[in-house]
Amino acid sequence: MGWSEKGSSPSGWSSWDSTHGGTFGGASEAPRPHSRGKRSAGKNYGPVPTAIRDAAINPVMLKAGSIAEHRAEPHSTRLCWRYVKEALVASGSVDSYPQSTFAKQAGSELVNKYGFVKLPVRSAARAPIGSVIVYGGAGPGHVELRTSAGYVSDYRCAWPSGLPFIGAYARVEKPTLVASTNNPGL
Repeated sequence: MGWSEKGSSPSGWSSWDSTHGGTFGGASEAPRPHSRGKRSAGKNYGPVPTAIRDAAINPVMLKAGSIAEHRAEPHSTRLCWRYVKEALVASGSVDSYPQSTFAKQAGSELVNKYGFVKLPVRSAARAPIGSVIVYGGAGPGHVELRTSAGYVSDYRCAWPSGLPFIGAYARVEKPTLVASTNNPGL
């Protein structure tokens, strides 16, 4: 894969591979989603999910996403919940550092202690910008913030996690607008 004798560069790799991502991926190739904590190369995941903006989401949530993007590492450090907690505190989305240990516990703690609401969406791809997305699974789970560019926690990704979706949570300005959303496509 990527080797080309006809029209190849002196190193043996085709110019297509070096300019369009090819075997090693380049700047023009978006990162692939991970499945069960591991990135899967070579699969077609389709287009990047379109970012949805909801006017009811409190602006501090957008700030949290921006802070998380700025602080994200190039690759996972397996500290997703720590990075999201720090972004939430720094943005003013929460007034104290959340105490739950596992990422999959994030949603219930945010609702019970910080006034977040669970949004009426059925998948991470439909979560609005500024929401905290929580995933479960056999291990500690995963948590990330939805931004206009994709999904961010301790690292950035264009696609949502492949782990089981628990829910999307956010602080909202007008809870009745979010709760009354009755769109079956969400």
